[in-house]
Parts: sequence; C-alpha cells; structure tokens
Amino acid sequence: MDDLSLVSYLLKVGLSIALLAVGGYVLVFFHRRRVPLRAKGAVGLLASLSLGRDVIFIVRCGPDVIALLSGKNGGRVIGRWRYEEWIAGVEGTQDG
Repeated sequence: MDDLSLVSYLLKVGLSIALLAVGGYVLVFFHRRRVPLRAKGAVGLLASLSLGRDVIFIVRCGPDVIALLSGKNGGRVIGRWRYEEWIAGVEGTQDG
C-alpha cells in the first residue's frame, strides 16, 4: 500500500512539473512574437564596451546621447551630447 501512494505522489509531482514547463514554454513563445510597445527613438543602446568588471554604455535618450560607466560601485554619467553633435563627431572620425 505504501508503494502505491509513493507512485501516485511522484506521478502528481511529475505532471505538475511538466505542466509548469509547458506553460513557461508557451509564455516565452508567444511573448517573443509581440511587437514592443515603445516610442520610436525614445531610448536605444548605441554601443557598449567591457572594461574588466566595468562596462561603458552609450545610450540614446530622446534627443541626447549619454555615456554611462556601470560597475561594481554603481553607475556614473561620463558625458552627455546632443544627438546631432554625436553623429557629426562619429562621421568626422570615420572620414579622417
């Protein structure tokens, strides 16, 4: 009689895990197909550079470009430019 209750318990646990796995798979599968609800050009990652444990992120936030240093001790804004100035600087370095 003990073996029957153990088998039924393991069967219930196995079915529960399988149901959770299928539910998670369906959730991820349908989530990827949705169009992101984001305003065009509001926030975007332009570049990132890993420096050991720290990372520099260049982020476009609306009309501005912001350089952020993120690391173990937190984050810090390194610089801020208008998007037009940033593009002019990038095009200037590629030409010459």
